[in-house]
Amino acid sequence: MTEESGDAFQLIEKIDRVMAGKIHMESLCQDVFETLDDVNASRQAIEAVQSKISDEILARLFAIANSAYLGSLKHGKSYNFYDVVNRLGLSRTKTLIITLASYYQRRYDPDIETIFAKSYATSIMAQILASQAGFRDEAIKKAELSGLFLEIGKKTLILYKKIYADAEERIDDDFIEAYHPYLGEMIVRRYCLPDYLKTVILARTVIMEENQISLAGIVRMAYDMVQSSFLKYHNRFVVKCQTPRPATDVTRTLEAIITERFKAVSLEKYLHIIRIPRIYEI
Repeated sequence: MTEESGDAFQLIEKIDRVMAGKIHMESLCQDVFETLDDVNASRQAIEAVQSKISDEILARLFAIANSAYLGSLKHGKSYNFYDVVNRLGLSRTKTLIITLASYYQRRYDPDIETIFAKSYATSIMAQILASQAGFRDEAIKKAELSGLFLEIGKKTLILYKKIYADAEERIDDDFIEAYHPYLGEMIVRRYCLPDYLKTVILARTVIMEENQISLAGIVRMAYDMVQSSFLKYHNRFVVKCQTPRPATDVTRTLEAIITERFKAVSLEKYLHIIRIPRIYEI
């Protein structure tokens, strides 16, 4: 390791500590994670966590849970926090809290909101690709979670640079691009999140396993698709969907599912759906 890279990793470690402290101080307390880390936590303990989460984050968790689908079937409305956690799962709830807490530190900053929108779109696209690739339900959930957390290090670095960085700390675009995966890995370790997230975050290319594309490969493909769309269409995720067949339940189409997911976090302005006719309609 060179002296320059050694200094860079020391700075990354400092940023991890500083930002973790700020998130805990401003958005939530350690008790939240201790409860969500306990697979045997009682309903009463999980319900008690609700009062320790900011109202903004809590509202988004409910909205995301209420927009969740099982395949093309909607789960239905969640009326209490236990149902939200039960529907989303412990790891997913925890990851969403960390992601939203980071986002809400500077939610009206266009750079931060754009990164969050890209991560959210990547999460949705990774879920869709994993499903269409024939992944099992558990792997589909992993793809979704990985897409959401893929750029957590980049978002955290940009937040730190904008709010807390010292004048002598040189955090330019090249530094952020080179080191954000390592900060992302540190964040995964800090919050005891699943190990597969580290693998996905550190993978810079599409990885092919012996018989199929890997989880990291699916997430990277989803990210590249979203990134390309955001670059081409001025920070919008543009999706072309075929017009529904006659008598189709339009609430269960891919278009409806994607649209509702974006609405759940108030990111509609970043989504544009283009309907294209089916071949027999041309």
